[in-house]
Amino acid sequence: MNFRSLVIGSAVSLASVTLLAQRPQTIQLGSILPVNSVYDRGLKQMAADIQRDTDGRVRVRVQSGGATSEATLARRLRAGRPQAAVLVQPSEVAEAFNVLGVPFFFESLDEAFHVVEKLTPTFEEALADEGLVLLNYGFGGWLHFFTADRVETLEQLKETKIFTTAGDEEMLQWYKQNGFDPEPLAVTDVLLGLSTGLINAYPSPPYTALLLGWYDEAPFMVDVPLAPFLGVTVVTERAWGRISDEDQQLIRASAKRFEDTLRRDAPAQERSSIDEMKARGLTVVELDEGVKASFRQTADRMTASWRGTMIPPDVYDLAVRERDAFRASR
Repeated sequence: MNFRSLVIGSAVSLASVTLLAQRPQTIQLGSILPVNSVYDRGLKQMAADIQRDTDGRVRVRVQSGGATSEATLARRLRAGRPQAAVLVQPSEVAEAFNVLGVPFFFESLDEAFHVVEKLTPTFEEALADEGLVLLNYGFGGWLHFFTADRVETLEQLKETKIFTTAGDEEMLQWYKQNGFDPEPLAVTDVLLGLSTGLINAYPSPPYTALLLGWYDEAPFMVDVPLAPFLGVTVVTERAWGRISDEDQQLIRASAKRFEDTLRRDAPAQERSSIDEMKARGLTVVELDEGVKASFRQTADRMTASWRGTMIPPDVYDLAVRERDAFRASR
């Protein structure tokens, strides 16, 4: 190649990159979140903020409720359609996130977010291996067990037919190995499963149980928080690479504001959801501290097997170390 050709080729390449950076980028953001839920509305506000802050250079189109399951959404995300997603079960793309769902692992939201902060580089690396970029976390309240009949012990819980997410074979086998009776279903089939008796127990944040009407068929809630309901917003590296560094920072700032809003508002939203369900017939099963301690101790023994099977050992150990350090500092 002669010098003249090299100069022309370089100029064309530079012009192409410049044109790409100037062209408005449209990102489709998918989720299985219900349309018009507080999460859906919050995502749409975040999208509006991003378009405003970037002067229209980046536009986010929120598509809530467009996939029948998280697994389907994850497959579409890997194929680049959509280019971004809210994953309420991020373990669908990176098993390291399973550590956030270990029952009774966290005692408070502050403790959970301390561990999340310390594990963020690990999560970012795991997502990068899948061609994804982490934008933010989303807190949706604490998971509780809702049941059709009153449940006060783990042994009674084992007598129920528990919903578990279809496609999560490791969780299905863990339930079975520990004496539970799980029934894998798509989230969209939970209400039908409850009404037909296929299942009669499920873990859920109170707001979700209220929003989707699940509590009508399972009007008892065990007042023992299991785990924080933490999702993530991610974007494909390919789509992210088309956005300028300046606009990437503006997008991250908008995403962080949405994360902070959810974290601030979720506790009050959870309380109001429980109050509303109680007014409609929900019974909150309150356990004394001795029973709660027994509940947690038994569950701790059961979930110890997650290390090395459902959670990479180094991730599990780091989470334990950071959690214990947080407790020691209080």
